[in-house]
Amino acid sequence: MSKELKNGELPAAVQGFVDGWQAGNADKVEALFAENAVAADQGETFRGREEIRRWIDESIHLFTTTLSFLGAREVDGMVGASYRLEGDFPGGVAELEYQFHLNDEGKIVTLDFAPSAV
Repeated sequence: MSKELKNGELPAAVQGFVDGWQAGNADKVEALFAENAVAADQGETFRGREEIRRWIDESIHLFTTTLSFLGAREVDGMVGASYRLEGDFPGGVAELEYQFHLNDEGKIVTLDFAPSAV
């Protein structure tokens, strides 16, 4: 069953990821991930905090973007937060859902990106 979430109802790690990424704070973003986390982006998979930190360092300042919150949902333990991204990346505009699975401590264990579900 799917539950709709408002912007203020996002789990701390989800909001922290978006805020930290937008601020360019790689340390804050990395700290949100569990040691054995997996992140997938642009066809690549990053396993563990060391690889995830490399991905963050290589990506966090790659483009300048602004985000507009479109909506969020929780489905079977996955929190999906959809945003409209506008910036200096190829194409200039994208609508993506950031898909998070969190552990019992609230750390990110998986992160994936998909077309917006809103």
